[in-house]
Amino acid sequence: MALSRYEPEYLTGYSSDVLGGHKAVALHVADDFVRVPNGDFLLSAEYSQFGPDLSLSGDGVEFVVKDYFTFETAPDLLNADGTAVIGGALASKLAGPITPGQFAQLAQSSAGPSIGVVETLEGVVQFTRTDGSTIQAQAGTKVFTGDIVKTEADASVGITFVDDTSFALGESGRLVIDEMIYDPSAGTGQSSFSVVKGVFSFVSGQIAKVGDDAMTVNTPVATIGIRGTTVAGKAAAEGSANTITLLPDAGGGVGQIAVSNSAGTQIMSVPFQTTSLSSAFTAPPAPIVLPANQLQNLYGKIQNVLPPTRAPQKQQNKSDDAGPAAKSNTDKGSGEKEGEKEQGEAGEGEGENTEQQGEGLEEEGKEKEGEEAEKEEGEAVE
Repeated sequence: MALSRYEPEYLTGYSSDVLGGHKAVALHVADDFVRVPNGDFLLSAEYSQFGPDLSLSGDGVEFVVKDYFTFETAPDLLNADGTAVIGGALASKLAGPITPGQFAQLAQSSAGPSIGVVETLEGVVQFTRTDGSTIQAQAGTKVFTGDIVKTEADASVGITFVDDTSFALGESGRLVIDEMIYDPSAGTGQSSFSVVKGVFSFVSGQIAKVGDDAMTVNTPVATIGIRGTTVAGKAAAEGSANTITLLPDAGGGVGQIAVSNSAGTQIMSVPFQTTSLSSAFTAPPAPIVLPANQLQNLYGKIQNVLPPTRAPQKQQNKSDDAGPAAKSNTDKGSGEKEGEKEQGEAGEGEGENTEQQGEGLEEEGKEKEGEEAEKEEGEAVE
C-alpha cells in the first residue's frame, strides 16, 4: 500500500451520524488510507466494529470510518499530521470480530494453545481475547496469540513466552501479540508484536536465533527486526519522539537490531545506542549512545518489570560445552567458589552486573579478583 500521501486535505467530507446513542463524526477512506483527527487519538482510542463500519471512540469523541470492513485490504489509519500509522491489519485486530453486544450470540472460537504466561504484574491490566471477551489479568494468566494487552495508569505487566522471550509493557500501554509460532524440536519459529502505545522492553528468546527478523516488534513509526538481544523502547504520544534503545544482554553480549520504516533502516549493534523517530515516513536518524541517567528518564523502571530470563539455564542443562559466559552465569546462580579459579569468567559476570545498571561500559571485559567478582555478582542477583 502506498503511504507517502499525507497532505492536510485528507477527508472527502465530514457528516454527523448517530451511533450508540451519541453523535459521531463520519470519516471516509481517501485512496488507501484514512486520516483520523485529534492528534494521536487513534493510538489511545477504543476500536470496535459496527457492521461494515469501524468506530474509534474515547474522551467523549467518536469517529466512524464508513464501509471500512468492505475493503478487500483494510486501509491504514494515519494520525492528524500523518506521522504515525496503525496498519489496516492491526486496526482490524484492535476492533475485534464484531460489536461487544453480539458476543453472547456466537460461539467462541478456539483460542489454540497457550503461548505464554503473565509472570509479573502491577495495577490493572486487561487482556482482550480474539473472540472479543476481556479479562483482568493476574500472575499466572495464560497468554494466547491475538491477545490485546492494555495497562492502566500506574500499571505494568511482564510476560514470558514459550521460546523464553520476555516482554514488559509499562503504564497506559497497549500491546498486540500478532504471532508466536515455535517448534523447539525443529528449531524453527516466528514471532511478531505490535506496541501501539507505551514504554516497553524485551529480551529475545530462541525464535530470534532462528534467523534475521524471525522476531519483529512494530510501533506506529517503525519496525524493529530482532537478531538476538535486549531492547527498550517507547511508543509516544504526539509531540514526543518514539525512542528505541539497544541494551546489553544479561550474559554479557550485545545483539543487533534493525530499525526500519518506509524511508530507511538503521542497524544498531553498540550497547545503549538509541534512535528517536517522529514519523513513519522519515528515515530513522543515526543512533547515539545515551548515558544511564537519560535512559532512566526515558524508560523509568521498565526493565524491573521483565520476568527472569530462563534461556541461559536451559542452554547449560543441554550442554557442558557452554562458553565462559554461560559458566559464569552458572557460578553466579549457584554461589559456588569457582570464580576464584576462573577470573575471566568472573569478569564477564561483572560485566553482566554493570550492564543491568546501564553504567560502567568502560569496565566491561576487565579482570578482577575472584572475591570481588563474586561479591558483585551476588549483588546483581539480588
